[in-house]
Amino acid sequence: MKNNNKNNNNNNLENENDIDDSELEKKSLKSIKEIAQSYSISTTNLKKAEIIEKIKSIVKRKREYEEEQEQKENVNSFNKIIKLTITDNIEPTEILFWKLFRNKAIYKKIFSFMDNQFTISYDSIDDICKLVNSNQVNLIREKVYRNCRYLHFHPNQYHNHIADIHFLVKLFSTIKEDDYRFYRNFFNEENDYFSSPNHITQASIISKRLQVFKLFVNEFNYEPTKKDLLYSIISGSNKFIKYILELNSPNSVLFDRKIVDTDFKDFYAKGFGSNYPTKEDSFFKGFLCFLNNINLDENDRDQYYKLLIGQSIHNPYSGYGFQINEKSTLKSLITTARLILKLKTPSASYKVQFKEECFPKVLKKIEAVATIEEIDNFIKKIDKVNLKSFLDDPINFNNSDDNNEIKNFIKKLLKLYYLNFSIELSNTLYFCYYHEDSNDDYKVFHFHHLIETAFRFGNYEILESYETINCLHFLPGIGQDHSNQNHDSHRYKVLFSHCFNKGKKIKFIDHIIQRTIQQPEPGFQIYFLYMLVIHNNIELVKYYSNKVGKNIQVESIGRLTPPTYYIESIEMLEYLFYNQCNYFRDVFFDGKKSTFYKNLELLKHFESLLNKSKLGCGSGNCSGMHSYNGLVSFIKGMGFGSGIYGSFEYKSNKNYVDFAKHFASNPQIYKGYTFDYEHLFLLFTTPVSSSSSFSSKISINFETLRNLLINAYSFGRSPIFERSKPTHTQHHYSREYLKFFDWMCINYSHEIGDRSCRFLYTNEERYKYHLLIAVDRIDLDKDNYYNGGNDQEEGNISVYIERLNSLTYDVIYFTPYLYEINNFKFLNWFLTIIEKYHNSKSTSSHDKSIMESMVFTFMEYITLHSKLQILEYIHHNFHFILKKQSDGGILNIGELKSFIFSSLKRDSIKISKFLFQFITITKNEFGKYSNEKTKSYFKNMFK
Repeated sequence: MKNNNKNNNNNNLENENDIDDSELEKKSLKSIKEIAQSYSISTTNLKKAEIIEKIKSIVKRKREYEEEQEQKENVNSFNKIIKLTITDNIEPTEILFWKLFRNKAIYKKIFSFMDNQFTISYDSIDDICKLVNSNQVNLIREKVYRNCRYLHFHPNQYHNHIADIHFLVKLFSTIKEDDYRFYRNFFNEENDYFSSPNHITQASIISKRLQVFKLFVNEFNYEPTKKDLLYSIISGSNKFIKYILELNSPNSVLFDRKIVDTDFKDFYAKGFGSNYPTKEDSFFKGFLCFLNNINLDENDRDQYYKLLIGQSIHNPYSGYGFQINEKSTLKSLITTARLILKLKTPSASYKVQFKEECFPKVLKKIEAVATIEEIDNFIKKIDKVNLKSFLDDPINFNNSDDNNEIKNFIKKLLKLYYLNFSIELSNTLYFCYYHEDSNDDYKVFHFHHLIETAFRFGNYEILESYETINCLHFLPGIGQDHSNQNHDSHRYKVLFSHCFNKGKKIKFIDHIIQRTIQQPEPGFQIYFLYMLVIHNNIELVKYYSNKVGKNIQVESIGRLTPPTYYIESIEMLEYLFYNQCNYFRDVFFDGKKSTFYKNLELLKHFESLLNKSKLGCGSGNCSGMHSYNGLVSFIKGMGFGSGIYGSFEYKSNKNYVDFAKHFASNPQIYKGYTFDYEHLFLLFTTPVSSSSSFSSKISINFETLRNLLINAYSFGRSPIFERSKPTHTQHHYSREYLKFFDWMCINYSHEIGDRSCRFLYTNEERYKYHLLIAVDRIDLDKDNYYNGGNDQEEGNISVYIERLNSLTYDVIYFTPYLYEINNFKFLNWFLTIIEKYHNSKSTSSHDKSIMESMVFTFMEYITLHSKLQILEYIHHNFHFILKKQSDGGILNIGELKSFIFSSLKRDSIKISKFLFQFITITKNEFGKYSNEKTKSYFKNMFK
């Protein structure tokens, strides 16, 4: 039925080809988008007229194509039938695709950009987690559609359930929930695409995929648990709460519909609460939904009120308890008020003592909301914008005729909240809602961080009692924050964050200027300028700069984020350049200018201004920037220069790659002792984690890399190769590094051993080069190759095997992809050599034991990483591995069993299933090493 409807829709849309332009323009935007979608036309950010033009264009091309085909075909019924059979239901874009790729010239041009040196098969791309990290979701979808047997899901070899959920959430959030074909195949137990049913349900809740959750329940016999209900409540997922409760009637044996405090304690104790943090106030929304969908009696109200207070004051999930704060929405506050009124009754035995000393007097005078009816009447008077706005949004607390009623009712809602939870009132909420009526309550009431509050609200009166302000504390410092966008976070946008009156801002600045005259404070003038630049109001920057004078002196910047990063616009950059040249001083190299900007465009403009300034100095038109010696790259390795750079995560700059390429490609500007040549080289040639903003896959000219090496030596740097070796956090050489090495050997082989290049000059590393990079060119069938060209005499076999053993570890830890590339060429050579020498009578028992260790290490790696395709290749071509030693195999039964035990522990059904063909274990061993998933799947084997 579903397919029929789809075909009908396609037929209706196909008829749109026959309408004229005027009829097309009369249609609604929704209809136009549906037509565009039928032709696979993207409508993102397009206006109606633009979409219509795209539709006309593709319809015209389709008609021309059809007319062309009609002219070519013979006019007889047989050919017409064949034509209809071939093109029926084929998307126009697919026809155009094949029309393009049948052109040999275009085909060759496209594939000339492909990397032919390391060719990997389609089936070898098998790791779901790596594909998710690389945003290759379409490839995952296509493989799941095909039920790809080599595709596997194992986030890490140690089986971390938090990592499982992380990857599933990212995947589910991308795949539409109505893609039933994908999810049905993904949930198929035989495919082994997930580790645990619990991870599927939690990921569905977090990614808000209710239809996916329902599919898992209805078609895969999953029975929701109380854990699912608790997670839905904590995350405020109301649709999930209702669905789970509907499934479970009051007489259900699945779980008791009541929730008690011990349920939450058990939930947290098992670590489920820490899987994915939720908003601090989402619990109130979920808990209210739960209560609205169960029958409450007086005892229940008392119990749930106690649970509400207990979870909100403190719980191990959020650390500080679920709470309402200035970053909660008005809707969340209303929800919490409803929840309190629903549970709190005159007979409630659990009461919270209202601590009067915790609140300003003004709050005590306000009457709390008393009934749900009051809330309902209030909601009728406001719109959705107010409901969704944060409590510290000026539309809620600014004094005006329009929102005074809203502001007053929010005060009543907050009174109800604080009356029940006895949580200290925050500075922000106090100054938003109560300060004007409080008669300076804040002077006698203990508030934390009042200096910061003064800057946020533009309230200079607060600062009058402080001898020093030290606003350096409100600027981002090196190493203070480890989030990806640490320097842009709300935490550092302090000045005037809650002040929206221009006159009040000017008045505050005047007070600050007067204070600097009467109470001078070291560095205060420049630090306040930094805060104004972060506020990003050039009028205020000009006003302040004109008052205090140009070129404010910088005494000591200390461990401060380079202030050039605060600049948001060209206009701000130019004003500071010509009026506050000290602003650009580098934080580490005295006399140098900082290059740490938000984007490369700003840096390039600064370079342009600097060049103009130098040219203008001869005619007396100087900006003051000529007194500095030059620019300095902000990209530094750990401990470079002063050693301070190591604690500053510059990679938080999302444009890090652009800067690195710019610094490396402009040696005429960036050079000298302040330039970290080695670190830049490593950035482009060393593998990095997927979470990093830098990707070594960004291409850069090899000549540029070579120049980095040569210049590094000229400034006395250490050999590059020693620093480029993989570490415990970087487990393999990048292909970019090896390709560059290959390029060097082909084009500059004489420099490899030349100390002026300081690149690589040991024979041992030459062998690694040949086997790790030139595997596609060398003749691996020559047994003597790895021995450096010497004949394999009997006395040299041990040396050969030792080197082969070293190679085994190198490939596993540095270049594991060699096992799968080029149609298993390297793998075949590697195992053929081992088989040959293991079966040779001239091989000593010691050397044989080394080879057995090599095979065990190799097999341990491929089973641990679920490489089913390699296992199948071994089974068909190298029978000596998956046999016991007593049957002519190379491994003993204990070693073979260890592979099965490892696979059972890690939920790897496909690997376990494959190994069970060759290895037998006892029922007791199965019970000891299997887990819930593998026990369920293989239970019939051990009855």
